[in-house]
Amino acid sequence: MKQLILILSVLFGSISFAYAQIDVYPEKYGFKLWSGHDVPMFEVKMTDGKIMKMKKLKGKVVLIDFVGTQCGPCIAGLKKFDKEIFERFKGQDLVVIPIVVKYKDEEDVKKFKERFGFKFPIGMDEGKKIASQFFGEGIPRYFVVNRKGKIVYHGPDYMPGAFEKMLKAIENALKEKK
Repeated sequence: MKQLILILSVLFGSISFAYAQIDVYPEKYGFKLWSGHDVPMFEVKMTDGKIMKMKKLKGKVVLIDFVGTQCGPCIAGLKKFDKEIFERFKGQDLVVIPIVVKYKDEEDVKKFKERFGFKFPIGMDEGKKIASQFFGEGIPRYFVVNRKGKIVYHGPDYMPGAFEKMLKAIENALKEKK
């Protein structure tokens, strides 16, 4: 029993250390942009046919989630969106932009949405033109942007506690004055 507790302590300590490292040395983890940086002014085509333009979202809090259609952690994160994001922040100034960076074609993304029952529109980053401004490799990646267009949270979704940290960043950004 003591060995199990020791192993779990080391494991959680290592995860906490890695998470702190992402905050302190984000470039070592593939991030090109992180908290404190201005968000790039990109445009992305969504599965509902609309074009999301970052420059038109100033004054809103924005969650950008980069995902892939074959990525287990990406799918697990997106499955939380209806209850944990859309219901929780309904009626607030939050815009959610999930962006698929790994996919075959638009039909692949539509089938992906149907297969997992995602009702919300998803952006398609052809050739990773948008994602490459934010990070090198590795998905999923979350970015929370405040009303002034500054990134206030950056993180990978696959680390324990990442989703909760991202939710807290959204709450804090929504509390800021317009």
